[in-house]
Amino acid sequence: TFTTTGVAASASGTTAAGLTAAVEDYREFVATESAALLAGTREFVAAVKAGDIAEAKALYPEVRVHWERIAPVAEVFAELDPKLDARENDVEPGTEWTGWHRIEKALWIEKSTDGMAAYADRLLADTEELVALIPTVAITPSLLGNGATELLQEVATGKVTGEEERYSRTDLWD
Repeated sequence: TFTTTGVAASASGTTAAGLTAAVEDYREFVATESAALLAGTREFVAAVKAGDIAEAKALYPEVRVHWERIAPVAEVFAELDPKLDARENDVEPGTEWTGWHRIEKALWIEKSTDGMAAYADRLLADTEELVALIPTVAITPSLLGNGATELLQEVATGKVTGEEERYSRTDLWD
């Protein structure tokens, strides 16, 4: 048996200031990572469209790191997130599979960029849209905490098993 005493803490004073600072720091982090994601996606798309498989493979995990770092914010856009990041088995029947993992499969499994130009263009357009929308997200302490928790759970249940980057096997970059 044990007894607790005291008053429940509330977000005021120093705690509120700390939460505000954390949100602002994360907002800056997301802006920096979004810019790096967009720049890297442009390079990746150029390599895919040029048919440079080696360069595209080299860029893929480097650029995906920026995607993973903004995942809690990107996931706010429920229609856009799957266009960019769905795995083949996650795509609804009758829906076209697009995004990072569609091109990943072509590079590592099909060992070709044939037919990937349109997917690369779509990846870039969707990334540009995402980056433009990110400043509209209301980043809150709850989003930070829940996002971090979801990412840790995803790492523990999916990334370490190779589920995320199943074709390239670059999960540990994530």
